[in-house]
Amino acid sequence: MEQFIISGQIINVDVQKTEALYKELPLISDKGHCGCPECVYYTKAITHTSPEIQQFFQKFGIDPRKEAEVWQACENGDGTYYYVADYHFIGEIQDVDELDWIKVDGASFGLANRTGELPSPMIPKTFTPPIIEMIVQINLRGDL
Repeated sequence: MEQFIISGQIINVDVQKTEALYKELPLISDKGHCGCPECVYYTKAITHTSPEIQQFFQKFGIDPRKEAEVWQACENGDGTYYYVADYHFIGEIQDVDELDWIKVDGASFGLANRTGELPSPMIPKTFTPPIIEMIVQINLRGDL
C-alpha cells in the first residue's frame, strides 16, 4: 500500500492492485460496459483533460476511461458538458469516512470509504475491500 496525504488525511492505496484490476475492464464506451453516446463521448473527452487531472486519477491507479458509472448531467452555456462519474479503487481513508471535495484544475473529486454490502452492481466483482469510492464532477469540452 502507498500512502498519500490529501486534505490533511492519510489515504492508503493499493495502486498496483487497482491498476491490475483496471487492465481487465472494458472501456466505458464499449458495449461490454455501456456504449451509449454519452459514455462514448466521456471516454474520448476525459483523456483531453489537464495533466493535473490525469495525474490525480493515476495517483490511485485509475484508468479514467474504464469502470466508472457515468452521467452526462447537462450541456453548459459555453458548449461544455457537465458529467458526474463514480470510480472505485483499492484503499482506505484513515480516521474519517470521507473527505471534503478536492478541487483539481476545475474538477471536483469526492473520496469516501465504501461501506455496505458487496458485491454491489456499481463495483466490479473483482474489487475486494477495502474500497474507496471516488465521485468526479467535471466539465468536459464539447468540441471533440
